[in-house]
Amino acid sequence: MEVVRFIVGGILPYVAVLVFVAAMANRFYVWKKLPSPAMTLFPSAETSGSNTVNTLKEVTLFKSLFQGDRILWAFAWAFHVVLALIFLGHLRVFTNVDKVLMSAGMSEAAIQFMSSSAGGAAGVIVVITAVLLLVRRIVVKRVRDITGVADYLALLLIGAILITGNMMRFGAEHFDLALAQDYFASLATFKGASGATVLNNNVFLVHMGLALLLMICIPFSKILHFGGIFFTHQLIRKQ
Repeated sequence: MEVVRFIVGGILPYVAVLVFVAAMANRFYVWKKLPSPAMTLFPSAETSGSNTVNTLKEVTLFKSLFQGDRILWAFAWAFHVVLALIFLGHLRVFTNVDKVLMSAGMSEAAIQFMSSSAGGAAGVIVVITAVLLLVRRIVVKRVRDITGVADYLALLLIGAILITGNMMRFGAEHFDLALAQDYFASLATFKGASGATVLNNNVFLVHMGLALLLMICIPFSKILHFGGIFFTHQLIRKQ
C-alpha cells in the first residue's frame, strides 16, 4: 500500500499536470492554426463583439442544444453547472478562500454550513444527472449508435470520481479538509507529499487517483469539448 501512496500521492500529480498542460497547449496550437472554412454554418455575426456574445451564449447557456432538444438540455446544463460549482468548491482545498470569506464577514461556522449543505446537494444532483445522461446513451438508439466505448468509459470514470467524492462527504469516516490542504501545500512546495497523513484515507486516495487519470485523459478525449467549443464557434460564425 505504501507503494500505491507513493505513486498516486507523490508522483502521479506532477505527471498529470505536465501531461495536461503540454497536451492542452498542443491542442490549442493546432486549433489556432486551422484554416477558416469558406462557408459558415450559422448566420454570421455583424461584428466580432456579437460573435463573442454568441459564443458565450453557447458556452454558458447551451443555446443550440436548448433549441434542438430541451430534455437533453435540462440534464446536460444541470450536470455541467453543478460540476462547475463543485470544481469551484474544491478551491477551498487549494487556496485560502476561507480567510477571504471571513474577511468579508462570514463566520467559520457559516462557511462550514454553506460548504456542507450546498456541497452535499451538488454532489447528489450531479450524480443523478450523470446517471440520467448515461441511461440516455444506452436507451436512445440514435445516441447509442454514435456512442463509442471511450464515451462510456469517460462517463464511468467521471461517475466514479463523483461517487468517491460523495463517500468522503457522507461516509461514516470523517474527512479532514485541513489534512488535504496540508497535502496539496506539500505538493506545491515539493516537500515529500507522498507521506502526507491524508493519503492514509483510502477513499481519498482512490478519488484523487481517478481525478488525476481524468486530467490526463481530457486532452485526448471528447471531454475537451469545454475548450474546443470556443474555437469551433468562433470559426464557423465569423465572416
